[in-house]
Amino acid sequence: MQKFIQSLRERLNNPLPGESAQKKMLSRQLSGGENSRFKVPENHKKASVLALFYPKNSEWHLALMQRPESPYAHSRQVSFPGGGAEEHDLDEAETALRETEEEFGIPKAKIELLGRLTHVYIPVSNYLVHPFIGFLIEEPEFFPDSNEVEEIVEVPISQLLDPANRKRKEIEIQGGVKLQDVPYFHLSDKVIWGATAMMLGELTELMEGLEE
Repeated sequence: MQKFIQSLRERLNNPLPGESAQKKMLSRQLSGGENSRFKVPENHKKASVLALFYPKNSEWHLALMQRPESPYAHSRQVSFPGGGAEEHDLDEAETALRETEEEFGIPKAKIELLGRLTHVYIPVSNYLVHPFIGFLIEEPEFFPDSNEVEEIVEVPISQLLDPANRKRKEIEIQGGVKLQDVPYFHLSDKVIWGATAMMLGELTELMEGLEE
């Protein structure tokens, strides 16, 4: 199983798929016109997330989370662990590790970083999100923060890489607005769309063909 991790580490050191992969999972109604979704304003805020791999049942898994219901824009959406940068964070990677420890209860010292994906700008919250990739050498015990995490969503890699789990549907967002023909991942009985799907889109392109 370590061959997969080594191959992924090497792949992350090469040019990334970037926006071309992200756009495949971007709703046209949220794009704001050709390429404008990828223009980042100077007053943006910084955030980081972590795609955390770990072994379970002889297969690598990816840990996601469903956020609890709230008045915020991303209420009940499935996402990576992560959040906004704080002044004491040393860098963007430190933000991702700190947030993962706070939300999942996994000590950051146990997580080894492999690299990073292409950043994603989220207009609705004005965050420029920096996605990192990390792994654990053994299956973790989760201690989720109930204020931040409604449910831990564990996704086997085989499910993530199955093209049948990429679909499209109508999705209703806050305010009763209905988005048509939205691309999403259907993973572990969850609908994963938006910025998280865009990051997963790039990640899956990276992983295609890697040795398990």
